[in-house]
Amino acid sequence: MISCNVYSVNIVIIIFICYNIRQIRKEDIMKNWFKDYDNFDIRQGDSLDLIQTLPDKSIKLFYGSPPYPNAKRSYKTWKSEDYLNIFSEYITKIKPKMRDDGFIVINVKANRDKETTKINSQRSLIVEKLAIELNEKHQLYCVDIEIWVKTNPVPTGIRVAAQDAYEYILWFSISPKWTINLDEIRREYKSSTLSTYKNTTYKKRSENSPQYVSRDKIIKPNPKGALPVNVLIGASSTKSVNHPACQPGYVPVKYILATTSEGDIVFDPWNGSGTTGIEALTLGRKYIGFDLYPQYVDFTIETLKEIKK
Repeated sequence: MISCNVYSVNIVIIIFICYNIRQIRKEDIMKNWFKDYDNFDIRQGDSLDLIQTLPDKSIKLFYGSPPYPNAKRSYKTWKSEDYLNIFSEYITKIKPKMRDDGFIVINVKANRDKETTKINSQRSLIVEKLAIELNEKHQLYCVDIEIWVKTNPVPTGIRVAAQDAYEYILWFSISPKWTINLDEIRREYKSSTLSTYKNTTYKKRSENSPQYVSRDKIIKPNPKGALPVNVLIGASSTKSVNHPACQPGYVPVKYILATTSEGDIVFDPWNGSGTTGIEALTLGRKYIGFDLYPQYVDFTIETLKEIKK
């Protein structure tokens, strides 16, 4: 009996020691980060170079909105023909920095190829090719390809296709088996749905029909809300800051809530005006952001300092 108790105590001690060693190692690998501010670190420079300074297996969520294919910006144009190669460099460098349970979420829109005398302006398929490459070349696992529908799309002047009003959200997991915080991203039920659930008994269909229910059933609404859908609907950002591509906060919020917990690190290599960082800190996460331009780095630091207060 005594030997069993001693054995149990030893097991507890070993578990305690192992846990503390992991905590010490975790703190040690992050010793060069969050020095000035305990919940965010914004650095200026080429993100491809800076990514290599990140500790291995430290990032829970890589979320970003890179330059869109063929989009002319003052800072850089990523041409369609170069897009996959450029992106491949980012993924190759960031993958070792991701936790085993981490996620990569990319918001990107496919622009149109330039028209010529022989062919109209075609919608580029480079984003679809990127999604395939993330899976096949980089061995990432597709959680979903979601759609962000903008209620205030910018007119493009194109007359050979309908007005462009949506963007892609490419959502990938590092691990083939992943878990998301589904309850955190549930949505409010429509009143008509609640009424239907209250007054309807769903019946089992005949044998030759699709079997959605195996027996007569009354559906009770989940108190946390309806299941989320893979479509975001809302306006583009109208923030008045000196950046050409500000994103509305509700877009990153969904994926921060779905894939991280408080204290986890969210990383954006295209920091821009700092939207990802603002939402990450607001939700109790830590944030690392990189940007090529010092004015955006300074702007983000000042903004995040206010949130910290």
